[in-house]
Amino acid sequence: MNFSDFQAGAFTYALTQYLWQQTNNQSINNAIVNVGRSTAALAYQQGYYQNPQVESNLSQENTNTSIYFTPQQVISAEAVITKVQNNQVQLWLGGLDSQTLEGFKKGTIFTALDSEGQQRGLVKLESRQGLNGQGKLLPTKQNLPLQPGTLLQERIRSIPNNLTLKIGIDQSFDHNNAQQAITFLQALPRIEPKQLGISEIQYIFGRMTQAKYEELRKNSINNLPQVGSLGLFLPSQDAIIPASFGENRETVPEAITRLKPKLKSLLAARIIKQVLGNTNSSRLNITASMNIANSQKIIAETFAIRGVKPGFVDSNPTPVSPVKFSELGIPQLTVGTQIDFQIENNESSDLYVSILVIDAAGEMTVIFPNDWSASETAALIKPKQKLVIPQAGRDSFKLTIDEPVGISEALIIASTTPLRTSLKVLQTIAKRSGLENRRSPISVNDDLLEMTDNLLNDLDKGTRSGTDGVTTELPDNVRGIDTKKLAAMAIAFQVLRS
Repeated sequence: MNFSDFQAGAFTYALTQYLWQQTNNQSINNAIVNVGRSTAALAYQQGYYQNPQVESNLSQENTNTSIYFTPQQVISAEAVITKVQNNQVQLWLGGLDSQTLEGFKKGTIFTALDSEGQQRGLVKLESRQGLNGQGKLLPTKQNLPLQPGTLLQERIRSIPNNLTLKIGIDQSFDHNNAQQAITFLQALPRIEPKQLGISEIQYIFGRMTQAKYEELRKNSINNLPQVGSLGLFLPSQDAIIPASFGENRETVPEAITRLKPKLKSLLAARIIKQVLGNTNSSRLNITASMNIANSQKIIAETFAIRGVKPGFVDSNPTPVSPVKFSELGIPQLTVGTQIDFQIENNESSDLYVSILVIDAAGEMTVIFPNDWSASETAALIKPKQKLVIPQAGRDSFKLTIDEPVGISEALIIASTTPLRTSLKVLQTIAKRSGLENRRSPISVNDDLLEMTDNLLNDLDKGTRSGTDGVTTELPDNVRGIDTKKLAAMAIAFQVLRS
């Protein structure tokens, strides 16, 4: 299982959703560009240098029609029913990609849609093998008669309590070094060593050989480590994780011991930005943008696609971006650039918001909330309110782009319920760092996994407090994430040296 297995389905799904919203919003051409940027960013993170495109619906009457003017044929969805027997169903989860698939385990709940896209029932996932699943219809007041072809949209994601980071073992290792790597990685909590080519992996632990060094140099990878050193590669081995390589005299056990905090950070970052991310399925009406500091110049923006109401028209259309973009369509920011974020709560109720930035080395910084002495309301945005972070005249800090160079991501997490537990963890970290009385971003590298687990616990509590009976179906060994209560959105950008 790798990125290419899911690329066509995931890209078509994202394009369908995004174009549907953009026909009521910005221009179709801008929609195609933005979908291309998001897909290219995901490919880049997996080590694939490509700019995928898609064309469909080429019936006879549409032969001479531009693809972006052809009528939409189907409603976007995460899954489809392929077989029905009484209240038992078989599913195909072709609307998911490999990055989020691990969050769809037993207990996941989907909304069944009628031909008009209206919600007419709920289906619970009972088991899954790859993209094929078994489920059952849950009793509701408006059950839709199920039949093959019924589309299913994500309602509640079921994230396992003990997600792991899967590390491939470099095939260039001899038998002794390979066995050492497996033994020492297995000893680390929530780290799974895997043989290459057998199952999905997130990174490869390996040695920088002369051949790999030359190949990476051809790909214009800068600051390459010494030949013979040990560290982490992306699954394609066309790129490395910055700051993961040591000296070329280091042994396999020494390297894994050194990488222990890095692996913990990478696991936490993956849970938040890939497993938790639900931009395409969230139903919260929230938008976010990254801007040049103290200006209206937008670098990039994102919103929860299903949360935007049909017919919504932006009265302040996005201006031309003030930055350059890479060949993959990712905004490029030089070290020293000052930025801010604008978050807009378009809901009729309060939202609790956190902003995290994960850099190219997998290290995380909490941008907001940043008033560590305040209560949970420090993370609150009122209905119909816009909030700029940092705000001139209010905040004493600035957000400045810094190294390492490479692809970074800003993650905007919005919840309808307070993030009490995770905020307490951040307050503890701030106190240890001497920041409890200052409003400032805080690095949480050593405590990243603890913070991530507590964030998931907060979101799970909010999900299980639902009053519609849906959450009673959730098993105890997962954290439920409700699309009506959470939006987790990302803005990718590339850091360059000035």
